Amino acid sequence: MIYRNNTIKNFWMIFFGVVALIAIATAVTVGIIAADTVSNMRMSVIDDANTYKIGQENGYRQSLYLACDSMKNLDANLGKAAISNDTAHQTEMLVKTVIHANQVNQCLSNLPFEASDKLSNCQKFVNQTQDYATYLLGKLSRGEKLTASERAALINLDAVATNLYNFLQDYAESDSGMFITNGNGQNNVGNLSSSFDDVDNNAFDYEKLIYDGPFSDSVEQKTLKPSQILPRESLDNIANELFNNAEFNSVINNEGKLYVYDVENGRVYLSEDGRVVEYEAYAERGENEEEVQVKCDKCIQIAQEFCQKLGYDVKGVWVSKTADTVTYVNCATVIDDVIVYPELIKVAVNSQGEVVGFEARAYLLNHTDRDVTFGDTTEDAAKQTLDKSLKVTNVAKALIQKGDKQYLCYEFQCEQGDRQYYVYVDSVTGNEVELFKVIANTEGHTVL
Repeated sequence: MIYRNNTIKNFWMIFFGVVALIAIATAVTVGIIAADTVSNMRMSVIDDANTYKIGQENGYRQSLYLACDSMKNLDANLGKAAISNDTAHQTEMLVKTVIHANQVNQCLSNLPFEASDKLSNCQKFVNQTQDYATYLLGKLSRGEKLTASERAALINLDAVATNLYNFLQDYAESDSGMFITNGNGQNNVGNLSSSFDDVDNNAFDYEKLIYDGPFSDSVEQKTLKPSQILPRESLDNIANELFNNAEFNSVINNEGKLYVYDVENGRVYLSEDGRVVEYEAYAERGENEEEVQVKCDKCIQIAQEFCQKLGYDVKGVWVSKTADTVTYVNCATVIDDVIVYPELIKVAVNSQGEVVGFEARAYLLNHTDRDVTFGDTTEDAAKQTLDKSLKVTNVAKALIQKGDKQYLCYEFQCEQGDRQYYVYVDSVTGNEVELFKVIANTEGHTVL
């Protein structure tokens, strides 16, 4: 035990020396990635022909969207750290909290703010959150546990982060979210500072000193390995059987060789053994198309039937609705009531009940014969490991993957006030394996 503690201390001495560098590197990386995201965000039309101003405006907008993303991640990790009972998970979430707090500060520093007391409060909150998370990491490195008051402080910080994320997101999506020019080409510098001043004072109250379902984006990228190599003629026949009037387009290498076919209003990607890897529709929403008309249960049925048509035996396990009238259904293999999360398939259903998107890469990478025999830990014993502040609303069985290991777990859907979490407890060891917080602005529902 003495050797283990010394090793941990040495590790943390090194860790705290590089965490700032990690934060900066992460912020730079996120900034590069977000360049593509920015083009998809709704922006007011800039009539000013001055390219210098337009360039400045785009830079400010990018920093604003990065601040939104970083605040969302800060929100999520604070909430998860607050309710976790596993030291390793607490450490992981607090490290991410430090990194995302640093990113928020960097993004805000790139924006042209005028003097604002509320802005100062926001920056103070981010700095104190970063410092507090660093302090808690020090405790954990010494083998100490978080106290009830420290957990309560994290919950309060989480509430503030949620308020600030909602404010930043609403501002970024509004027509007023311009810094140099708006639709009329008028000077608009300082508008965000003024909007900050309208934030409720209670938004910053905290004691001294968290669009998809679980595992939907956690699959490690691998190369598709077909069970057999079919000739082009056979692939052409398969594409025409599944999608009428399919025309061969090209061959691409994307984590494995894929054959691309153009179909009516869309495109299909087949693997070398004839499995449908992806399908995307090109049809756009009509001007008179109403908001989501198809009910959740119907979307699940449509998604499952589409998967079965393509030869996939899966069931809907999670649904997320979005404002663009598309309902996303995550389907997965279910064996003896055990959800096999590594074998996920994503299906997008529009408001007319049509499948407009399909992606089965995770299923094809991970599908195999499995033993889903649970360990000796009972459901009641697993439930006892949960934080006492959590109210369990649903229990399921699940096979999950974390890193290169798979675990047969109890999936506890929990509530803490108006917050929703998913906690996964290993049926063999009885330890917490994974934890997710459901982001407030994503309308998600489990269906199993």
